[in-house]
Order: sequence, then structure tokens, then C-alpha cells
Amino acid sequence: MLLNAGEWDLPHPRRATAGGRAVRLGWFTSQPAGLITIMSDFGRDRFDLLVVPPNASRASADTTLAAAADPNDKRHTPELLAGVQHAG
Repeated sequence: MLLNAGEWDLPHPRRATAGGRAVRLGWFTSQPAGLITIMSDFGRDRFDLLVVPPNASRASADTTLAAAADPNDKRHTPELLAGVQHAG
């Protein structure tokens, strides 16, 4: 699992347990903000998870997630999150 080191306000453990299995955590400043990447042990599977900020407006979050799920939208995480409008 690859995470952005600057986005997490906690110690950066090297491992976590999920479903009874050990998960290796990699903390990188080069990992885009708002993106969590999960890879299998064998490198065959990769999943990129977009994390919408908790203070995003509902409409903006919905629009951003719909764009991320659209196979025709070729924008990357930083571009998608740049358009997020904050609530309040």
C-alpha cells in the first residue's frame, strides 16, 4: 500500500494488519495527495483509490468521484482533486 507521507498526521508504520494478513505500507512524498495505491504481492493487481477530502461539498465530491470512475476521463488524481469545492 502506497501513501502520501505528508497527508497522514500519525506515525508512519511499515506494516498493518487487515483481514488477518500483514500489509506493507510505503510512505512517499512523491505519492500524489488524495491517492492511495494498493498492489498485490506479485504485482499483478493494482488499485488506485481516490480519497476526496472530508470537507468537500457533497456535489463536488459526487462530481469528482463520477469523473474518477469514468473510463473516458483521463485526468489523474491531482487534476481531479484540484476542482474540489469545499463545503461551508
